[in-house]
Amino acid sequence: MFGLVQGFLSLTFPVDCLACGELAGAEAFCETCARLVSPRAGQRCARCDTGVPGVHPVCGRCLVEPPPFERGYGVFDYVGPVGDAIRAAKYDARPEALPAVAALLREHLPPELRRDPPGAVLGVPLHPKRLKRRGADAPAMLARTVARGLGVPCLTGALLRLRDTRPQAGLSARERAANVAGAFTPGRRPLPGDVLVVDDITTTGATLRAVAAAAREAGATRVRVLTAAVADRADGP
Repeated sequence: MFGLVQGFLSLTFPVDCLACGELAGAEAFCETCARLVSPRAGQRCARCDTGVPGVHPVCGRCLVEPPPFERGYGVFDYVGPVGDAIRAAKYDARPEALPAVAALLREHLPPELRRDPPGAVLGVPLHPKRLKRRGADAPAMLARTVARGLGVPCLTGALLRLRDTRPQAGLSARERAANVAGAFTPGRRPLPGDVLVVDDITTTGATLRAVAAAAREAGATRVRVLTAAVADRADGP
């Protein structure tokens, strides 16, 4: 019965694929792009999850400047269908892309998080001005979906964004770090000891480092971070 209803919807309300723009029936992606949706592969840093050459367990940056979070996880590549869907939501006024990305993130949560879930999940806070411009809070939606997938609370208002910072796109790694330095602060709601911070994209990790530092200031003793997509610096926003 479900298959008949889905087939009817695909004929009656066809939608464009979030990645390539071709007709995808009632699905988020066409058949071709759906086959390309898969988690990142390859050797990655055991601390921040960026790609590392050879068999080095930790990247050079984490060795020199350890992040304020215990572990980072980036599930998909930004170059690919999931990245296309995120861009569609953020820049092409396609809000239906966010639930699609959230569902994929929940489906492909790192096994470590399922075995050892956090006490609570929270999204990287947006400034009210940026939220008004975008019309949708991608980190918050992803965080709510991840929290349901892990069976833990999703917190709002525990961290605040003090400044409407410049977009990170086009900035160097040093400029990105300076742009978000001191941009986040604890809110009125205290954090539990073990939290997971969720964002849509990470490139250099500057935002996640700043948010993790604020989470520790808010009372968290263990902070992990999760992003739907990881971008190379040449490709990232």
